[in-house]
Amino acid sequence: MSGRPDVLVVSLGTTKGLRVADAGFAEQLRLAGATVALTATRIGLTDRLRRGYPVNDLVEALAVRRATATAVARERPRAVVFSTTTAALLTLPLSVPYAIRFDAPAVLNRPGARNRVLHLLERRRMERAAVLLPASSSAAAPLAAVATPTVVVPIPVAASPEGPGEPSRPPVAVAYTPDPKAKGLDLLCAAWAQAALPGARLDVYGIAPETARAFLARRGIAEPSGVTWRGMVPAGEFRAALRAAHVFVSAARWEDYGQAALEAMSDGTLPALAPAGGPFEALPLARALDPALVAPDLEPPSLAAVLRHAFALPAPAVAGLRVRAAAALRDHTTERVVQRLADEVLPLLLS
Repeated sequence: MSGRPDVLVVSLGTTKGLRVADAGFAEQLRLAGATVALTATRIGLTDRLRRGYPVNDLVEALAVRRATATAVARERPRAVVFSTTTAALLTLPLSVPYAIRFDAPAVLNRPGARNRVLHLLERRRMERAAVLLPASSSAAAPLAAVATPTVVVPIPVAASPEGPGEPSRPPVAVAYTPDPKAKGLDLLCAAWAQAALPGARLDVYGIAPETARAFLARRGIAEPSGVTWRGMVPAGEFRAALRAAHVFVSAARWEDYGQAALEAMSDGTLPALAPAGGPFEALPLARALDPALVAPDLEPPSLAAVLRHAFALPAPAVAGLRVRAAAALRDHTTERVVQRLADEVLPLLLS
């Protein structure tokens, strides 16, 4: 790219998921008609200072501040988009408009008095932004008092090239638990044991078998029958597993967004969800499809009841839920997201 870009996307990039999402967002801006530069952040020597929150966020924010100053001087963009609220916390004053893109604000996923400094910095940066870009209405809700224009821009759910999968599927549930504590591996296994589904199998992805078994042992939970530990696999293989499964089950205690559940619903896989805290985008969609697909609490008997319900639904009911799920996800397609960026975001950012 030559010349002055319309938008500089500043990526925090501390995880692979963030880096992939930011690269995707930059491409969506290009499809919406903007020229885009994308800059990454290197934490550098200050990484050793990270010991927990809120210090972690402040260390990362300082690194983004350095990266932003360098990139703005080099690229001379017409506008800046910070990916995550952390990225925007300590930025120097800019001579161009900026937006903040996030799946969860610090006031929601960094609660408590010890994080008050983060809340104050976040509020200040958001009030000075040209536009806020939460990934969901739930993420925007805690910021209702902030007067900055807000446009909900979902993270797109790409359709599987192979289609949504076969209508009739084997009795298999798929789960994804890379962080066994946050993703509730103990709750998942206890619920699966209590559900006692004859002939059904639970395929658990994202965690090595020995790590999963050690985690369960520390919590005094026996490994239930019918569980297969699939470990870490390429994204395409996991998506193929979603297309072939009858149920995607989430026992997470907290979800900032929950892309896997949305991809499962897009592939015609029934959700069976625990009511995670956070702006878990699939929760309201699943409740609207069938309230019995969402547990009332984070207890094994409740999630077990959801699993039994999902596996017991007759074929016509399942077919109807798949049609309605596809309709509910219309605003999550890449085409809709690009159109929203072109119609609602870029005019505010580049005016």
